[in-house]
Amino acid sequence: MLLIRLLILLAVGFVFVLIAGSCAPVTVLNTITPSGSYKKAKDIPYGQLARQKLDIYQPDQAKPGAAILVFVHGGGWKNGHKDMYKFVGQAFAKQGYTTIIPNYRLYPKVKYPAFVEDTAKAVAFVARRYPDHPIVLMGHSAGAYNALMVATAPEYLKAEGLDVCKTLSGVIGLSGPYGALPATDEPYITIFPNRIMGDEAPLGHVSAHVPPLFLAIGSKDQTVSDKHSRELAAKVKAAGGEAVFKLYPGLSHIDAVKVLSVYFDGKSSLKSDITAFIDAHSRKQESYCP
Repeated sequence: MLLIRLLILLAVGFVFVLIAGSCAPVTVLNTITPSGSYKKAKDIPYGQLARQKLDIYQPDQAKPGAAILVFVHGGGWKNGHKDMYKFVGQAFAKQGYTTIIPNYRLYPKVKYPAFVEDTAKAVAFVARRYPDHPIVLMGHSAGAYNALMVATAPEYLKAEGLDVCKTLSGVIGLSGPYGALPATDEPYITIFPNRIMGDEAPLGHVSAHVPPLFLAIGSKDQTVSDKHSRELAAKVKAAGGEAVFKLYPGLSHIDAVKVLSVYFDGKSSLKSDITAFIDAHSRKQESYCP
């Protein structure tokens, strides 16, 4: 059994190296991810466009009163697919959380703000499908940016007929780029053509009425600096909001999502910290509403 588990961990690690390099043959990871403990509803449309689809991981034994978890994948706004993250859906469904993973439109077919608009549209779909449940929105890397923009810039959910403070109970950002830095390299110059003044950054939209935040990043992340997470948490708290920043020793950029897999349970406290945050914010009425 020990040898089998070692081989599985090696296979998972290999898959994540390939994901980091945008090759992503995730069939290995999805094959070794258990299919029990949940039912999966696949490719449910939340809009009319091809990429506007989501998967729902419904636990066999839902945790009473738990928030719905919406996970937004990363990939630099040009790569990534919901099918790559079955392990995330399984991991949280196993613990009793209904977990929803949407696709969103990517470059070169679209540029900013289309992917943020799609994230808001997916959240609106979930809110209408589960009107009696709170929603916690979580994203990794580019997906964390999308999630935090939906949380901090209320116009995105307003365009869907919703009020952010009545829709989101909490937001989790894993290894996200939240700052207003000039885009200096392609394709990001094209994806964010005006990214210099701060309007395209969560840090430019902070107020006391931002949902409670949990911002996490690994100490060995060489893709995104922890500076933005620290600054965003500090700025939200200074405005009177709720935000927690936590640095996880030894985790790289991809580790921050890899450790969510059941095969890495016990390797980091990140997943248990996430579930603690979800449980603490599984309520419909939020104090951050004006």
